[in-house]
Amino acid sequence: MSLTHRYRQALHHGWHARCVEPAADAPAGITHLTIPVTVPGHLHTDLLRAGVISDPTVGDGEAAQAWVGRSRWEYICTFDWAPTGMDRVDLVAEGLDTFASVRLNDELLGHTRDQHVVYRWDAAGALRPGANTLRVRFDSVFAVADQAERQIGPLPRPYPDPYPYVRKMACNFGWDWGPRLASVGPWRPIAVESWSRVRIEAVRPQVLVSAAGPSVDLEVHVDLSLAAPVHPPEVRVTVQVLDPDGVCVALAASRPATIPSEARATSAVLALRIPDPRLWWPTGLGAQPLYGVDTSIIVGETVVDTDRRRVGLRSVHIDQEPNGTGTRFALIVNGRRVRVRGYNWIPDLPFPNEVTQDRLDERLDQAVAGGANLLRVWGGGHFASEEFLGGCDERGLLVWHDFLFACAAYSEDADTVTDVRAEAEQAVARMSSHPSLVLWCGGNECVWGWHDWGWRSRLAGRPWGARYFTEILPEVVRRLDPTRPYLPNSPWSGSLGRHPQDQESGVVHIWTVWNELDWTHYRDWNPRFVAEMGWCSPANHATLRRAIPEGDLGPDNPAVIHHMRAHNGMAKLARGLAAHLGRPTDADTWLYLAQLIQARAMTAGVEWLRSRDRCTGVILWQLNDCWPALSWSAIDVGGLRKPVWYAVRRGFADRLLTLQPAQLGDRWGHRGVAVHAVNDTLTPWDLEVTVRRLQIDGHELARETLRLSVPPDASLRVRLAPKTARPRDRAGELLVADAPGHRSLWFFRPDRALRLTRPRLDHAVTIQDGDVLVHLTARSLVRDIALFPDRAASALGVEARGVMVDDMLLTLLPGETATLRLTGLPTTDLDRLRALLTAPPVLRCVGDDRWCS
Repeated sequence: MSLTHRYRQALHHGWHARCVEPAADAPAGITHLTIPVTVPGHLHTDLLRAGVISDPTVGDGEAAQAWVGRSRWEYICTFDWAPTGMDRVDLVAEGLDTFASVRLNDELLGHTRDQHVVYRWDAAGALRPGANTLRVRFDSVFAVADQAERQIGPLPRPYPDPYPYVRKMACNFGWDWGPRLASVGPWRPIAVESWSRVRIEAVRPQVLVSAAGPSVDLEVHVDLSLAAPVHPPEVRVTVQVLDPDGVCVALAASRPATIPSEARATSAVLALRIPDPRLWWPTGLGAQPLYGVDTSIIVGETVVDTDRRRVGLRSVHIDQEPNGTGTRFALIVNGRRVRVRGYNWIPDLPFPNEVTQDRLDERLDQAVAGGANLLRVWGGGHFASEEFLGGCDERGLLVWHDFLFACAAYSEDADTVTDVRAEAEQAVARMSSHPSLVLWCGGNECVWGWHDWGWRSRLAGRPWGARYFTEILPEVVRRLDPTRPYLPNSPWSGSLGRHPQDQESGVVHIWTVWNELDWTHYRDWNPRFVAEMGWCSPANHATLRRAIPEGDLGPDNPAVIHHMRAHNGMAKLARGLAAHLGRPTDADTWLYLAQLIQARAMTAGVEWLRSRDRCTGVILWQLNDCWPALSWSAIDVGGLRKPVWYAVRRGFADRLLTLQPAQLGDRWGHRGVAVHAVNDTLTPWDLEVTVRRLQIDGHELARETLRLSVPPDASLRVRLAPKTARPRDRAGELLVADAPGHRSLWFFRPDRALRLTRPRLDHAVTIQDGDVLVHLTARSLVRDIALFPDRAASALGVEARGVMVDDMLLTLLPGETATLRLTGLPTTDLDRLRALLTAPPVLRCVGDDRWCS
């Protein structure tokens, strides 16, 4: 049997760009400048490499570069081409950002208006043997959006730029954690593609797992495009399934459905049964075996196209059965409830094509190492790449994926409806084979905005996007990916008419705490599922210093304030500090304490919500950063783990022991304290818990021992006896709960109200196997010990990203010891290491100086 695969000629070399219509504030001479550009790529990064602009993340450089997005640009490439003898020759642009006209040898092939859509044009008539010239001219997205706003009318949105009018990454226009950098360019591959007769458009495997039998059914839907009408008897579709060891375990062949004489598309459905399946499980609940699915299209005796992908055999649905006063919202994989511990994911850099495989792998590994089992891809960015989803498949990291709507009203005009449907169909078809993808969501906070943010009066009856969430997107999912659940929006409580923040049903976002209240108010909440909650803090010192080379990295530095995009964010940070620790009097201490408050806030929220039996998931905002920011991230843009990452790692542990108020809304445990043991593992958890009430100086006042047995996927709550949990002196006592490998502390007052003595901490530094060990012994109560590896790295002149510490934010009782291990530091000068690692700003703890007023 002969093979005639389609031939793809990538057009990724020899590109140049020039400004054809500069914005009014563009630099002088910009129209006479031609620069080499990278394809796939983004104009900003090429301008930076060419020295035309400075790094937009440094200082306020971003603000001086608005002219880039307001100008018109042309990309030009000359390439050689030779005919292949195939039936069809297309130009395929997998992503053009955003409004472009495409000309090949001066012949117009087409226009684009959606960053997220793959465009394909018949290029046979424009191509010629030998040299060819391709020109892609990009209009200013602002000019197009401004014109659309004049035609459609104002659409409510949280930021002034008109992002809801264009199908482009919303966060390109700035967000409360990111910069305002609206770029242009071919941001995904572009190629000339030749093919004959039939081409595979999409392969959509749909897994049907039955609990009753020893096999799994797999339906493989193969969508085909035709170069010319083809008679069905001539076309065969074959699918071969290979087990994780590469052994063929299923084979099927089929012919497409009847093809009308003038049809240009058809499909085939092949049913396969896989014996003795190895199921794919989320991380922590089992392995992640991946099966190969090889699809071939055969015309006569010739293989004209093939496709190879990996799938995981698993089932998924959302349990939304009525329960008490509302409805459950629980993720079920392979018949087992998965209590979600996750992070929201934003674009990892402002220019997505700059995200390398190594960087992506590092982020996914950090998520899993931090105890997460799910990432929510937020709707203000772009659809996830194959590399992202493949990495999640391999790690068992679940993916909740928003469609691309965020925090705004959207027009429902005919062009936008067409674009939304096209981008959704392409994304769903492309991503449907990935087992990690377990939920499609219509968008982020649009329904909430319609309910609460004054949209109705401003819209005056005009559409705002509800049709997308309740009609168009669910229809696409039902048609192309029916084995996955769909959620119309986040937050969501079951219908457009029901307030989306109803804690009795569905999914909520908790933002009133950060925006208005102290973090202890997380204990006022009792929802079914939380898809967003967060607390802000600065990036690590080394990351901020690269972006802010001058001045202290404190709250009074204008450059620091420039990198805080949250509304009134510096005041909210100050409020959070004042309630517990007072006002720091130096920049280094402010940085430590602001990060500490974030860690405490997220610990309180995570452990409280995980202790609630009916809350089946917590997704924090956010895992990652896209620039050096003061934001809600756990990992800063430099790849450095913030203290909150370590704190949440403990809160996200498969088995959690935590002390919590015995009653909802009792933020400090005035009406009693309970021990909660949460077991998300597959095996029972038998533990003996010792709870002590201590004075601040370590003197024991009361003791209680509990023997607990917690079944798999369950939690147990035991209220402490009053003699244990009721302090005589709330300012001078604490509770300590210990079990093998677990500890939880409970204080009855904020730090400012506690009678804490100045911390006394002995330390020693040794070297072991090339690592640096810092040995600590507490001579008093010492709270939230943090050793900052980036500060040590900077002092020693090494790259901060290569230096890590194994733990952070330890609290030691009088007489207790701990050892912190640092990797990546030079070890030739032990005396210098001792001096550096045992004093501020590298080693910090609460009260280590008289720094609060």
